[in-house]
Amino acid sequence: MAQSPTVDVSVVISTYNRPRALYLALKGLSQQRVQPQQILIGDDGSGPETRALVEQWALRGLPIEHIWHDDLGYRKTIIMNKALANVRSSLCIFLDGDCVPLAGFVEDHVRYSEQGYILAGPRILASKSLTARLEGEETPSVGFTASEWLLHRIRGDVNRLAPLIRLPDGQWRKKHPKKWELVRGCNFSLETKHALEVGGFEESLHGWGPDDSDIAVRLINLGLRVKSLRFAAPVLHLWHKEEDRVHLQTNREYLADAISSGRIYAIRGLPTRLG
Repeated sequence: MAQSPTVDVSVVISTYNRPRALYLALKGLSQQRVQPQQILIGDDGSGPETRALVEQWALRGLPIEHIWHDDLGYRKTIIMNKALANVRSSLCIFLDGDCVPLAGFVEDHVRYSEQGYILAGPRILASKSLTARLEGEETPSVGFTASEWLLHRIRGDVNRLAPLIRLPDGQWRKKHPKKWELVRGCNFSLETKHALEVGGFEESLHGWGPDDSDIAVRLINLGLRVKSLRFAAPVLHLWHKEEDRVHLQTNREYLADAISSGRIYAIRGLPTRLG
């Protein structure tokens, strides 16, 4: 790994039994101009291949830690809280293990961070065929040239190119301060203390559901505001099959309650740290 300046930021990555996608995500982080102080893998019960991958990256010098629990079904919010409890940096970036951070990802989150704001980053969706090619290559890379990105767009392998454009900071990024829908779990950041103040993620959510929206709503209820990272900090979101949504309606009820009641704290989550 090339030596890059290290900053006071931790990246928390969720994953489950998708080591090739995680490899791409970690490779993207290893190539950042600015390196995070800490990378935490919140592993929802993956098999030994994921553990071996994490150990390989640790040997290559990535500041990576593997937070794992048994596979007892979809328990993403629980493992993410376990990872969050181990964050040592003042700024925390959340990233999904099937999302590849592109050039400037960490640097942009740090540069545009602001006290009292949740930073909501953008994503580019990869097609099933492009995802299969990237995950199938022995030494894959998403360091595409401008012409390669354009060709991928023409072929329909990515849904858009706008997030690759870089625009400076400004008040326009704060145009929708309470729009929690902008916050996606695959790419957002905030001061770690605020995530802890609301008790982290809602562990009452079972299976796939709006865990990112739920914590975003509660953070806004706490007093934080949303700042858009449109035209900055992009990730390439690899294709995946749609998750089982059997618990979605029940999970949405928790979200609706947080919205209507103004609730700040997770019903089941980390012990809150106030002050």
